[in-house]
Amino acid sequence: MSALFMLAFIITLFLLLLILFFMKNSKKSLTVNEVNNNIFKHQFIEIEEDFKIGKISEQEFYIMKNELSKRVLKYSSNIKSDKKYDNKVLNRIIKIIFIPLIILLSTIFYYYNGQPELPDLPLSDRKENNVPNIFYQQALKDIDKKISNFGENLELYILKANTLTALNKYEQSITIWKYIIDSFEEELNASIYLSYGEAIIQKLFNQENKILITREAKDIFEKASKLSSIETEVGALTRFYLGLHDYQNGKTLQAQLKWEEILISAPVNAPWKEQIELQVTQISRDENNNKNKQILSMVSQLSERLYASNSQNIIQWNKLGRSLIVLEKYSQAVKAYQKAYDLDRKNIDAIKGLAESLLLNHEKDKPVQDNTIQLFENILLKDTNYPLALWVIAEHEILINNFLRAEKLLNRLLIQLSEGSEEYNLVINKLKAFDNK
Repeated sequence: MSALFMLAFIITLFLLLLILFFMKNSKKSLTVNEVNNNIFKHQFIEIEEDFKIGKISEQEFYIMKNELSKRVLKYSSNIKSDKKYDNKVLNRIIKIIFIPLIILLSTIFYYYNGQPELPDLPLSDRKENNVPNIFYQQALKDIDKKISNFGENLELYILKANTLTALNKYEQSITIWKYIIDSFEEELNASIYLSYGEAIIQKLFNQENKILITREAKDIFEKASKLSSIETEVGALTRFYLGLHDYQNGKTLQAQLKWEEILISAPVNAPWKEQIELQVTQISRDENNNKNKQILSMVSQLSERLYASNSQNIIQWNKLGRSLIVLEKYSQAVKAYQKAYDLDRKNIDAIKGLAESLLLNHEKDKPVQDNTIQLFENILLKDTNYPLALWVIAEHEILINNFLRAEKLLNRLLIQLSEGSEEYNLVINKLKAFDNK
């Protein structure tokens, strides 16, 4: 193949030099056009001399001069036409000879140096950033060829490890990363350690479908963190994984502190900052969802047990009602607290729970129902400074125009609140409204 390529190249070069040689030689001889132009000039000169010595009259001179000029103009026009024709012929010859040679050389060069066995990559795949595995496999062959030609080269081994990861060959990728760590100790940096650690994570994710930071990965990320700054992408990702290891081992506070430090230290416009922030937010959301699921499961079990046994344990019914309020299941909370209240109408926890759940369950923008108001009145008989009861009863007294009692209740509430707080300001504004009436 190499000999054929060289032969075609030599033939093309020879033909090109041959054409240039003839073009160069043709310029050395006097052209027909130049000879005829010289003859016309000589004729003009002779006519002028005959006119000067009186051989021809002035009228004859101008007639002969005009006739000779017409001949020159006609001849020049024919010459230009012939030149255009000659140029077309030359261009046609060049196309006939060189275009097939160019195609031939391109084909030979493609099959000799290209990758004809690779498929065409559709535009849709390019837009989706989805590269077929055959391209990675071919790249892997090329990398191995270069490693065999150039010997130990860190960049080639890194490229090979990353290509194996792209092919989901995590075991082989980790083997290469280990070889890099052992063989290029003096050239190692944080980015290499980070890639090695991420390869371990990806291997476990492929096996168990969840992200796990093993002790081995943690040790690698710690080495990366020592070689990187928290303000850089590599340093931030390294510390994020270390925080994730803490989180997975129950050290939630330590993990949150690490992540908070990353987000505070990251440059404002760093593109990777947003990604880490999204990951942290998602982890927090998942944690809350898991806690809610656990609470809901426990509450459901408690509810089933109490209703199934028609329990007479008022403490358990109050516990169930409080849990349902936390889960914002107010209608179910009303039922649980009603059970507790029916068992003991004097139990303050049952009264407070039932009143609160009824208040939360009632429709907004509508007056609180009388039975709920009566429950809060009963609460004030037992706990005269219960804040929620003071507020609800004061609002009710305002609706029935009993401003004097409402003002007393609000003042009792005000002394329990921190000055400047949102609740304090709300009560102050209510009291000020009385002064305007």
